[in-house]
Amino acid sequence: MQSAWEYLNEWKQKGFITDLECEFVRFLMTLDQKVSDEVLFAAAACIFAQRNGHLCLDLSLPNANNYLFEEKETGIILDEDTFSSWLESLEQCELVSNGEELQPLVLEEGRLYLHRFWKFEEEFCDWVQRQTSNTHSLEDEAVEILKDLLPPKADLFEINWQDVAVILSFLKDFVVITGGPGTGKTHTVLSIILAHARLHSENSFHIALAAPTGKAARRLLESIESRKEGLADEFRDKVNIPETALTVHKLLAANHRGTSFRFNEQNPLPYDLVIVDEASMLDINLWVHLTRAIGPKTKLIALGDKDQLASVEAGSILGDLCQGDNTFSKSIVESLSKVKGGMVQTSAENSSINDCVVFLTKSYRFGEDSGIQKLSQAINRSDAREVISILEDKKYPDVQWLPYSAENLAKVKNDFGLNHYESYTEEDPLAMMKAAGRRKILCAIRKSPAGVEVLNKDIEASIKRSQGMLQSNVWYHGRPVMATRNDPVLKIKNGEIGLYNVTDGTITFEGEHQTRLSAPRLQHYETAFAITVHKSQGSEFSDVAIVLPSRMNSILSKEILYTSVTRARQNTLVIADKEVLIGMIQRSVQRNSGVRQKLWGRS
Repeated sequence: MQSAWEYLNEWKQKGFITDLECEFVRFLMTLDQKVSDEVLFAAAACIFAQRNGHLCLDLSLPNANNYLFEEKETGIILDEDTFSSWLESLEQCELVSNGEELQPLVLEEGRLYLHRFWKFEEEFCDWVQRQTSNTHSLEDEAVEILKDLLPPKADLFEINWQDVAVILSFLKDFVVITGGPGTGKTHTVLSIILAHARLHSENSFHIALAAPTGKAARRLLESIESRKEGLADEFRDKVNIPETALTVHKLLAANHRGTSFRFNEQNPLPYDLVIVDEASMLDINLWVHLTRAIGPKTKLIALGDKDQLASVEAGSILGDLCQGDNTFSKSIVESLSKVKGGMVQTSAENSSINDCVVFLTKSYRFGEDSGIQKLSQAINRSDAREVISILEDKKYPDVQWLPYSAENLAKVKNDFGLNHYESYTEEDPLAMMKAAGRRKILCAIRKSPAGVEVLNKDIEASIKRSQGMLQSNVWYHGRPVMATRNDPVLKIKNGEIGLYNVTDGTITFEGEHQTRLSAPRLQHYETAFAITVHKSQGSEFSDVAIVLPSRMNSILSKEILYTSVTRARQNTLVIADKEVLIGMIQRSVQRNSGVRQKLWGRS
């Protein structure tokens, strides 16, 4: 019979696991030469799970761990008996603790963690529980300001959840606001800023705006700037609305590797209010470093869409936080009623976090006849029949569905590639960047005819043919490129898109600094007519073409489809076969952690 080490080496050679898992197992073997095969298998599976976004390996839920080696012949059956055997060996192993002792692995209520990630989870949950357990009283002055800023709406029987979120920001030091596209998250942020600034008009009130990426930070600032123009002059002059939005790394003053931060528990952020958008993109590591830097007198407001793709790295923290139902404790309801009457319901939840989470449910961007709106809602409900019905129904002009075929792929490459390129390269240089971002192809994968690499290569080839250029010509006017690594020297962030200008040989990037540099200085990049859905997070486009592979695979999920559809403001084109769409809608990615259990008392 093969040993665990022989199995793991075989898996590595087949590409099932990486050197990382093997080196960790080797490390455990050096610490304890008698460590059992079951512990080594479990340890490798644990680090594999973490590398794929999970905070832990949940041995109490064998069905939830099928993701580990999906569609791969491992030689090990991951069933209930296997996990039971692993669990028994782990409980007897000296390399495993309950967290109180410093050991490489932590076992807690059937969940196996790497010690570092267990520590992160514990610290984050402790912080949330401390923040949410305290409720401020609503003073008379604040009540009058809120009544003035949040007047009654025409429909007295409809709860305005934006207003509820604004009031909660006075009652709580940590508030989570979640909602889909167009539900008014930015409008709510501006109302929160105005209300707090008016209350503290006699004193300086310092506010920071941030987001996980440069483009998300820029979009947050642009949204607030556009709404600020509609304010009355007296508001615009008196309220100190931030003129910059930072990445979370820059807000925390990270070093160039992003591994240490100047602002932390010993040196908290010098702000009264910190607002972080696109919080679904924050992994557990960044959440912990952010919360460490929030001092006792600072409020943190987190915004995001809980139904989007989770962070690239470990954790689905926003989703774990957003488990409530827009009901609140009796004391919160009483405070809300001072401003808005008694429409909000009292909660049966015992968790204090329930008082800190608001769901924005009404879309102000899309009308009742919006196909994009109805499609995204049906995807969220996992209603495959309704999704197909909407895509087939010709009454929604903003949604189009074409089956996967070479002919339809060629149509996308022409409409979103060559034709789009020719339209925006006629613009003057200042307008070219904005025009180029109107349309984008979104892909779930990189390889295959439906992947970003092939689509970008084919589009570039057609552009060069149409322009009479040599195929070997690397740089051409209007070429969109995406940075694939952070470059602190050039001030370029991974995922930022720039355009090449042939007149001076420079690339201008859309990011935080509007960086302009000569093309040879950019070392890590790729063409960006088509980008992955993951890279599209934090962005919006007028028109989106979603190109899905011809067959279902483990990458495809409901979250991928929802995120891609909700990147579009005006029109969505879906290229996919019905079987793939149904498979995606029926497959929801659940990341394993103990956050929900620790904060909500449920898994």
